[in-house]
Amino acid sequence: MKESTTNKPQREVTASLLDYFGHLTSKTNEVKLKGATDIIRQLERNKNEKDVSYSLRRLVRSLGANIAELRTGYFATLVNLLQRFDDITVSQLLDLVKKELHANGSSKSEVGDVSLGHILVCGAVFRSGLMLKSSEDEQKQILEVLEKAGAKKSYLNTVASLTLLDFIENLDEEKFKQIIWKNVKPRFKKPINEYNMSSLHFLLVVSRKFPKAVKITKLLGVPTIIHEDHIKEICDILLSGVDFGSVSHPIYEEIGKQVAKGPLMVEFWLKVDSYLVKHNRNRELVALNILNTIFLNVDSKNYELIPDLISNNFFKLFLDWFKGLQTASKIRSKREDEDDHKLMIKTEKDFLNTVAKALKSESITSSIRVNILKKLLINPGEINLAEITGSSIIKSIIADLDISGVKEMAKLFKKVLLNSSKKVVKDDVERNWYNNEKIKAAELISHLVSHETVRDDTSFKIKYMQILMCFGFFKISGEDNIPVSSEMSGSIKTSFYRCFSSKFTNVDGLVTLLSSLCNFISVKVMEKSEIREKLEKQFSKENIECWDILIKMCDKIEKHDSKSKVDKVFLILLYQLGLFLYSEPTHVKIAQSSILELKSCFEHYKKSDGKQFKGDSSMDDEPEWIEVMIEILLSILSIESSVLRSIVQCVFRLLWEYLTPTSIGQIISVLDPESEDNPLTNDSESEKESDDQSDDDSVQDSVKENGLDKNSDTDESEGSDDEKDDDDMKTPDQLRMAVQKVLGAATLDDDAESIDADNITEEEGNKLDEALAEAFRQFHQGKNGKSKKDRKNKKSLSDFRIRVLDLIDIYLEKEPSMDICVGMIAPLTRCLEFCMLDNQFNELENRLRKTIKTLAKVKKFTSTDDITVDILCDHLKAIIDKGTRSHFMYQALGDVITSFATFIIHCSQKILGHVKSKKQQLSPLVIILQETMTSFFLNRNCLLPIIFFHSILQMEWKDRCELVPIIITNIFSNDVRQFRRHEGVELLIGFYRGLNRNKTATSTIEEKILSIERHFETALLAVKSNLEFKVKKNFVKLVKKLINIIRSVHENCQIQTELDFSNLLNLVSELKFNLDKSAPAIQNPVNGKKKKNKKKRKNSIQANGDEPKLKKIKSQ
Repeated sequence: MKESTTNKPQREVTASLLDYFGHLTSKTNEVKLKGATDIIRQLERNKNEKDVSYSLRRLVRSLGANIAELRTGYFATLVNLLQRFDDITVSQLLDLVKKELHANGSSKSEVGDVSLGHILVCGAVFRSGLMLKSSEDEQKQILEVLEKAGAKKSYLNTVASLTLLDFIENLDEEKFKQIIWKNVKPRFKKPINEYNMSSLHFLLVVSRKFPKAVKITKLLGVPTIIHEDHIKEICDILLSGVDFGSVSHPIYEEIGKQVAKGPLMVEFWLKVDSYLVKHNRNRELVALNILNTIFLNVDSKNYELIPDLISNNFFKLFLDWFKGLQTASKIRSKREDEDDHKLMIKTEKDFLNTVAKALKSESITSSIRVNILKKLLINPGEINLAEITGSSIIKSIIADLDISGVKEMAKLFKKVLLNSSKKVVKDDVERNWYNNEKIKAAELISHLVSHETVRDDTSFKIKYMQILMCFGFFKISGEDNIPVSSEMSGSIKTSFYRCFSSKFTNVDGLVTLLSSLCNFISVKVMEKSEIREKLEKQFSKENIECWDILIKMCDKIEKHDSKSKVDKVFLILLYQLGLFLYSEPTHVKIAQSSILELKSCFEHYKKSDGKQFKGDSSMDDEPEWIEVMIEILLSILSIESSVLRSIVQCVFRLLWEYLTPTSIGQIISVLDPESEDNPLTNDSESEKESDDQSDDDSVQDSVKENGLDKNSDTDESEGSDDEKDDDDMKTPDQLRMAVQKVLGAATLDDDAESIDADNITEEEGNKLDEALAEAFRQFHQGKNGKSKKDRKNKKSLSDFRIRVLDLIDIYLEKEPSMDICVGMIAPLTRCLEFCMLDNQFNELENRLRKTIKTLAKVKKFTSTDDITVDILCDHLKAIIDKGTRSHFMYQALGDVITSFATFIIHCSQKILGHVKSKKQQLSPLVIILQETMTSFFLNRNCLLPIIFFHSILQMEWKDRCELVPIIITNIFSNDVRQFRRHEGVELLIGFYRGLNRNKTATSTIEEKILSIERHFETALLAVKSNLEFKVKKNFVKLVKKLINIIRSVHENCQIQTELDFSNLLNLVSELKFNLDKSAPAIQNPVNGKKKKNKKKRKNSIQANGDEPKLKKIKSQ
């Protein structure tokens, strides 16, 4: 007793404990957690009853604080304390609650804070597991405290209910009955209309979780809570007097899940819809919350009822927000999260995404999707829903329709377009469709015509495209001859052309489609005198005559029973260009000229075809008709039209077998900057000579044809500033290119990487100054001379060349001719260089690189005639040679040079495979590559990337072994820079890894591998005794790695070897030893004459290791 009375810690609270409590008030969670951990650790270590009592009292009292951040730290600490100290009972806690948590004044906020503290104490008892250890009387007391605290404030009712549900979540049914349900059951024996949201939510959750314990029939007199007799009362509870704080109440999600899986889904929702007569933000948010949950959880048995969920009242209010509903919060200057409009728009867009996601289910039938579309687009929705909401839900649903669904929706949109149906405004009120709604119907029809499911249904396409053609071309309705406005006609014409946007896989179907459309014009439209008079006023006489010529030509071709591919090509082009005779003036002009050229080309083709059929020897020459045809196709591609682009691609595939080197050369010449006919070299002159107005008109016409007329001017004007900013950002790159070009030309014949200002003559210096000044002057003029028109013209040229590249890609799809492929290398490279000099050709540059990759991957050829090894050698030299290119340009082309070099080697294998070469006679290609490899190690001006040699050494090419001895010689040479030696070892490692991958080819070159390894061992032994040969540690590591890889290759490929790998590793280690032994001699010069020998030592280091630093040009 004496010890306890003299033991002060038992009577006083430990000072450090008070400090730890201060951490619980921190704003950061990390500090709070540290404080809680320190408090528990202190109490467990000291076992001071006074400390425990003080801590418990303070924690309980602090739970009634009016600052939420304070309560979280104290609550977490109390839960942990109750878990660690088993001697604390519920009775002690309840006594502390009575003493420490009571409202001294009559303040409403104080009453709320204290009551919340009571709820938190109960929550701590639940979370800590103390509730399960308590007596029945204590359990009852806790639940009573929780109930009383929840009754103090309406918002506390929700908190108390959720606290209890959190505890119930981890209980089994038996414990739930014993601890919870027997104590709270009396509260729920009352009519449904006396429930509030929290009590209803509690009953919904526990009845779902414990259906055997919670018998709804005894409580409410009906088998389920959501019963048809109770729907009205439940909706009153959910939707009456909803405040913003209750919008996110969990009852809405719970009831949405249960409704989605129950039989009363539609009845319940229609009752909710009856509350949505006028705008109420909170009520609408609640409705969206419920409906969103229903769509996410809808049961498969309720799928057919989904369209009924898009109810009239709900969707009318839904669309009002997107149409710019004015609310009080839009006027007040409030935070963004308090803006009614922004809040509703975000929630409604999320809902549309949920609907689209729900309709992706495989169990959703096409008829359900059709009914949903009717609801969204016709009634109660709007046909312009996609534009109103900015959502892609309509396209998403249409994409999943089957053929019957596509046809049903097409009929619906046809009625809108022809005005044979009415728009329902409200009950018993209808109106005619507005023009903008008809235009949207035409657009949707074009999407349906291009749908994947009707790709081969030509009759369906013909039927609806004829309707669009009547509106777009002739400004008349297909049935009632109702006049159409020019604006509406232009928009529908765009929709008509969009029907051709899908890829044409069935050529016969395309011919039938185009033939039917043109015959429809000739037979059913042009024969009507009033329509023909209107067309003669609208279009020129030449235009009508051109149409007649076209029809006569097509009739002549159509008479052939069996049509060749070329016949189909002419039909497709003639019919399609005929449809463009009714397009924009610019397109009409090109269509007219192309039709006349096609007429001449077809006549020539028939003559040449006849002669060839009769065996006329004069037809051994190239058929000129294909060259004319290519010119026509290029002319058509100059029109900025996605439709014509698709058509040209289609017919070009049919012409593939008739293509000749000359015809492909015509296509390539459009891309080659050095070609005289190439607009890339003449664009500046032609731009100056062309009329500004005509250029603007042509651009506008091409934009209109592609359906971008409305926004093109705005986009261009807005984008011009952005383009200017981009140009300014890329200015240093362009300037550096210009300067590098000058410096590269100045040092073309010099063996140095840089210009030494001390060594150039005065005359050379003056020339260099003039060249640099000219580069700066031209660059400055080019920058200031840019205009909006220049950018437009360059964009048009770039787009045209991209369309031309499509033809090259198509040609490369099959097995092309080798001479044509090799002939593409130089012009494609020149075009790429040209694009790299101007950032406005970035898109074309990327497209070119893609085509170059496709070309380099071609493995099979229809013919290798007219190609010899000497020709391939010339192309390889041209690719590798730096020429007049600047350093910067050459390095930027590194990947292209590599791709073409491997392609040329592959071509040589195809040629040499058919020729029996003499033994031990190296191919000229190998000699060139050997020289290049030697230059790579010894010549500082060699700019080829190391990947160039890696790619060649890892090819399946037997002559690659001829390059390896050069690598071995140079990696052990004193004349080679240190970093080049390292790269050489990396090349050998890559070579052997390639052998490991190509095990089948490895056996064929086994003798060469043995010869290479003998050379390697000999070279390694030679440098062992060479004290002047200095290496670095990294070099030693790489060589060891190489030896280990050689060993693994021999083991994996089962190739015999003469190498003693252990001995080789020892030799390499001795190289390292020599380095370590001689290192001090280098690092510590005799007599400290460091300054005197500085220059000499620097030159020695450069010769044996690192690259020299470039000497800067001094400015005068």
